[in-house]
Amino acid sequence: MQDFSTKSQAVVYSQRIAKFAVKHRKLLLGLSCILTLLLASGILRSSFDTSLSALLSQSDPYVAELERLDQEFPSSLVVNFAFIAAEQDSIFTEQVLGAIAQLRSNYTDIPLASRLSSVLDYSSPETQQPLFSKPLADYSQNELDDVAEIALADRLLSSMLLSSDASLSFAIVTVDSDEASAEQRIDIANATLQLRDELRRDHPNVGIHVNSEVLFEQSSQEAMLSDLTSLMPLIIIACVIAICYCFRSAKLGICIFTHTIFTALCTVGSLGFLGFAFNSISIIAPLVVVIISVANSVHIISIYKQSLHSGKSKLEAMDDSLAYNFRPVTLAALTTAIGFSSLNMCSSPAIQDFGQIVAIGILFAYLLTLSLLPALLIMFSRPPTSEELARAPFLHDSLEKLCKFVERRDSKIFWTCTTLAVVTILLLPLNETDFDRLDFVASDSDLKLYYDEVSSRMNRGTSLIYGVDTASIDASIEPELLQRIEIFSEWLQQQDDIESVSSLVDVLKTVNQVQHLNNPDYYRLADDADIIASQLQLYGFAQSEDFSLNRFINQDSSIMNLFVNATPMSNQQLIDLDQRISQQFADDFPDMKLIHGSGILLFARMDELVTIELMQGYSVSLILITLSLIIGLRSVYYGVLSVIPNLLPATIVFGSWGLLIGQLDPFVMMLFSISIGLVVDDTVHILSHYLDERSNGTDQSSAINHAIKTAGPALAITTLVLALGTTFLIAADTLYFQQAAKLLVPIVVIALVLDLLYLPTILRRFNQKTA
Repeated sequence: MQDFSTKSQAVVYSQRIAKFAVKHRKLLLGLSCILTLLLASGILRSSFDTSLSALLSQSDPYVAELERLDQEFPSSLVVNFAFIAAEQDSIFTEQVLGAIAQLRSNYTDIPLASRLSSVLDYSSPETQQPLFSKPLADYSQNELDDVAEIALADRLLSSMLLSSDASLSFAIVTVDSDEASAEQRIDIANATLQLRDELRRDHPNVGIHVNSEVLFEQSSQEAMLSDLTSLMPLIIIACVIAICYCFRSAKLGICIFTHTIFTALCTVGSLGFLGFAFNSISIIAPLVVVIISVANSVHIISIYKQSLHSGKSKLEAMDDSLAYNFRPVTLAALTTAIGFSSLNMCSSPAIQDFGQIVAIGILFAYLLTLSLLPALLIMFSRPPTSEELARAPFLHDSLEKLCKFVERRDSKIFWTCTTLAVVTILLLPLNETDFDRLDFVASDSDLKLYYDEVSSRMNRGTSLIYGVDTASIDASIEPELLQRIEIFSEWLQQQDDIESVSSLVDVLKTVNQVQHLNNPDYYRLADDADIIASQLQLYGFAQSEDFSLNRFINQDSSIMNLFVNATPMSNQQLIDLDQRISQQFADDFPDMKLIHGSGILLFARMDELVTIELMQGYSVSLILITLSLIIGLRSVYYGVLSVIPNLLPATIVFGSWGLLIGQLDPFVMMLFSISIGLVVDDTVHILSHYLDERSNGTDQSSAINHAIKTAGPALAITTLVLALGTTFLIAADTLYFQQAAKLLVPIVVIALVLDLLYLPTILRRFNQKTA
């Protein structure tokens, strides 16, 4: 074991920090405890935000359009119950209709529920005749079969409440929740689920599923809490056990565990005081902080153990470890924080919060590494026994063999890694982003089953809402405009990926037919503005709540709605469809504006937008990290040289992913943006130790080998911790956490391999200077 005192004298500032931390360790320990207790009280203020606005990119112009249409056409919260008949059967049976009837009797158990829409209450706007004209109990099965035929022939009913084969029917509960608090929305969700369970218990042969925005929020929150409360203890315990095994000391495990818990408490508590609300993305941030916190402590422990092994006292060993590690640990914390802070360039609040929370956690982990950890290690560690002194330090022999192997195979390693890097960089464009909001719902959730059943039984995909802004009062009821809208609707209906279209035109044509004794020849628009105005007035008196006029036209008749039901399609297909619709509208209505009012379209569009923003953030992060290394290492040459091994782990993994899978969602893409902040830790420590040796006059080959053998044990353990901790995310309830783990684990492992194998070959070729 080499004496570190010579190196620490070369870095006077680091030595001063080290001596201060060791001398005042009890004071720093006390301050750390007090600070942690104060900040931990903020945990009680923690909150959750599961709304869609926390995920959506706020820079998309469609956001403002969506908000405007919501203001013009305010809508209530709805709860959709789906009733599914047995195989080869229809819902027009005593069993299924009985279940719907029970819901009709009990739907007011849902707080703030105002009305129910179902086949039992349906009356045709065209004929004004109810579907069921007598009590349900008075119908025979033959009569129910006749009702089924009438229902399937009603185009409005089949488009809203009934599947084309009558195997599925919706019952829609409208809830007046405009002023509902977050707690009331949770109450609505809980009451809905309780009612669903009662229906299932009383009607076991009927498939019953339910969907609502409040259920999505509740499911997301449950998945968040499950991932946080179940995975964090496992990650901490597994990482601590791994480190205890590597260092052969249970007491060191206690030190690391304490450091990690203090970091987590300070981070989560400070978020409560700062008013952060955890969302579906940022909920995983504390887990990332825990993993990074454990990794931070390893470098201090590794050099401390090596110094003890060389025969130094505990105080001297800690002094050496802090002095020796201060620069690389500080640079690693700074560059990692920069990598995560770059997520602020993304317009999605969820991604921004994730980056900010991890950056805050890194700050606490760094401060506690210098203030809390030294005192704990000195208190709980013991000098090595004679038997331990006789053994080589951890991984010393393996790293010695590795150094010799790299020297022998230098040329092959360099060209193999270089070729692999170039090939995988060329494969990066094969990746395509995609996003499904259901990825934030547990895979075994009833919401998943609801969507699976609906999509399998109905050719109903995305429902798009467009507003036609005429910019003139009463312009929406002008016959000339309505005729143009009818032509545009016909064009929409001709598209292969559109199932149905409805608008004010359909309402007026229906009213006109009813006024002429339901003569089909009069299913057309009137050609006089006064007649149209009177028809709307007539419809307003006779309208049903399911087809109310205010769904189709705003109060001053300047904006009308177009409802487009698309067939099931991917995000990119949805974007392409919207672009076709927007372009056709611009060609047909150059004097008007098309308002995009569909949240699902925003989710589809955010794939491309967030990806661009994350790549911009990655570029800025790379520049800032490189500048930090140039300043920290006091060398432009080495700062720029460090970019190569920092870039390649992510490009190799994402390039291989593009070849094998090729599908990424934007929230996994943020891993690419932050990856350099995670992997730079290895490069910083190796280069820092290497430069220290070179500044002391050590030849290049010996300096490389010394850096590998000195930093290697800690780097191997930190990689183990990062990989082990991240692997647990595969057990997360949400799909994108699982994808993140599958990408992040190989990134950190490849980063270690490249720093131990590829970086030495780079230094031998491109570094002929002394520090």
